[in-house]
Amino acid sequence: MKGLTQMIRPPTTSFEPKPTISHLINRLEEMGYNKSTINRLNSVWRNFIAFWEKRPQEELSLQAISEFMSFRYGCRLGDKDASHNVVRAMCMLWDYTCYGQVFKQSHINTRGFYPEYQAAFNGFMEFLKRSEYSDGSLRTLRSQMFQFEEFLRNNNIPNIAAVVPDNLIRYAETLKRFAPRTIERNLRMLKQFFDYCHKHGYATEQLSPSVPKIRIHRDINLPTTFTQEETAALLSAVDRSNALGKRDYAILAMAALLGLRISDIIGLTFDEIDWAKRTLSIAQQKTGKLVELPLSDEVGWAIIDYLQNGRPQSSCQHVFIKHCAPYGELAPSMSRTLKKYLRRAHIETPAGKPVGMHAFRHSLASAMLERGVSLPVISGTLGHSDPHSTETYLRLDIAQLRMCALEVDV
Repeated sequence: MKGLTQMIRPPTTSFEPKPTISHLINRLEEMGYNKSTINRLNSVWRNFIAFWEKRPQEELSLQAISEFMSFRYGCRLGDKDASHNVVRAMCMLWDYTCYGQVFKQSHINTRGFYPEYQAAFNGFMEFLKRSEYSDGSLRTLRSQMFQFEEFLRNNNIPNIAAVVPDNLIRYAETLKRFAPRTIERNLRMLKQFFDYCHKHGYATEQLSPSVPKIRIHRDINLPTTFTQEETAALLSAVDRSNALGKRDYAILAMAALLGLRISDIIGLTFDEIDWAKRTLSIAQQKTGKLVELPLSDEVGWAIIDYLQNGRPQSSCQHVFIKHCAPYGELAPSMSRTLKKYLRRAHIETPAGKPVGMHAFRHSLASAMLERGVSLPVISGTLGHSDPHSTETYLRLDIAQLRMCALEVDV
């Protein structure tokens, strides 16, 4: 199967927003959503009803949803709006209209699996832990399993042994609104899960070959990168005469010159800096792997300048903190800050390509490759557990990557 587009079936019945939303609200109440959450979602749905009454259509479509969001809120279906209410509400309405189910949000991870599926799901989770998946990967996979569990319950499938191939195709349809790579990861998890279930007797039929496949052309979305000149211009655009500028500069310098993930920079604590040895020793939040990096003069003095002349007095053990009371840990995001300095530096970014702090990792890897640094060294610098993970960062120079790969000892 080439992709999900062949499998998607639009709703076949006439869509009536008022009764559908009323039923959806009842469903949310049954699922234990609190009143304030439902009210926030319903404020979006009320606006949608007014929009629909002026532009009635036979069926609910993603195009109609996109038009509403653009007209009423100035955002798109793929955007992450400030409160998440708009995107969340419209995705929920789409799922309920098309598939008769609601995918629970982040609070699903606070409960266990339902008894009818518990043994299989918990056993699979233990298998993943024994396979040394990182905590971050386990959280993601657990969330995906909760999504699949909700599908099973909403389709009255009593246990894992009762799943048939058509169920898997139908479940894949419910993933349509997600990004292709998210769909791919979700279906890959499902394939692993049913391999496990067949091996351990939870499913008599081997269903993993029936999990739909989605093909992604790996080289279509090349990573966003900055040239060395652009990186220098961006850092120069930071006003270091004030406390916030000192903090922002130190964070951006760590991302640009060391290739650290923003989560590891924001999570940096004082005991992870060895001033005597001039090194950073960080247990990465994503992989749990310890990475030790040299503390360059530029990064070291930027941190010192912030600590001595910019950081508010706080008992927080994190190096970088909020500059408003209670002066606690920062949120692990710098996208808006990065975009501000890109504008100041007059750096144009390609339209339609994501630009975030992760671009610095791509940029550093590409620059190292250009200097002839071997793939294992680049992998070690970026803190990858698997050297193959580094290849994603280096697709901009395939010829050099191939030469570099030959240096890896087998």
